[in-house]
Parts: sequence; structure tokens; C-alpha cells
Amino acid sequence: MEEIQEQQINERLKHRFTIEGNSLFDTSIDEDNLFTKNDTYSANFTVLKYNNTRATLKEASIFKNFMEEVIAKEGKNIVVDLNGCEFIDSSFFGVLVSGVKRLKTMGKKYYLVFDNKDTIPIFSATGLDKVFTIYNSVKEAVES
Repeated sequence: MEEIQEQQINERLKHRFTIEGNSLFDTSIDEDNLFTKNDTYSANFTVLKYNNTRATLKEASIFKNFMEEVIAKEGKNIVVDLNGCEFIDSSFFGVLVSGVKRLKTMGKKYYLVFDNKDTIPIFSATGLDKVFTIYNSVKEAVES
């Protein structure tokens, strides 16, 4: 009896705690399609394209591991393409900042591509516009 009640409560909570169609209780992540790596833009840059509309705590540690592996193996400048991402939380910003710090010690550059005009003010309000160089397109970042 208690197990059935618990299942019913969990079902109701799943429907109640839903943001933009995504349940806050859904912990599944499609890691294989979360991001892609592209080296074809330039011999000096690796482009990491983030393929999700939300960049939150759930994705932050996965992205950090992927980014650190790419930095260690390739040692190139990094462009992180966040176009298409509608929401970035503080934990994901922390991962992005750790990438900047890591590449800076290697004498490499770290650029963000992000053209969401609604979210850009967050960068200046938090001072992150001084940490990141932000471009509207990958082409613009690679050619800078």
C-alpha cells in the first residue's frame, strides 16, 4: 500500500516540477549527443559544440570531463559554441571558467560563441564578460 502511494506521489511531483517540458526528476542525459568536437575550422582551434538547450549541474561534470580530455590530448585553443543553449546555470559557468584558467596556464585561448541576446546581460552583470571573449559565430571566433 505504501509503495503504491509513493509511486502516485512521485508521478504527481514529476508533473508539477516540469520546466519547458523537462521534468526536474529526469536524470537521464544522452551523453553521446550532448556535445561534439570539430577540428576542421582551423589547425589552431578545437570547437566544442554544446548540443542542448539547457546547461545545468546535470551536464556540467560531463562537459568538464570531456573538455579536460580534449585540452589534455590536443593542447589547442578552444572555442565553446553555446548557440542554441537557452539557459546556463552557475555550475556550468564554473566549468567554463575552469577551462579558461586551464588554457591560460598553457598559453592558449578560450572563446565562447553565444548569440542569445536575452542571456548575454548575465555575462556583464556577473563580470563574466571580463573572463570570456564572446563571439556570435564560430567563424568570427576562429578568425579573430
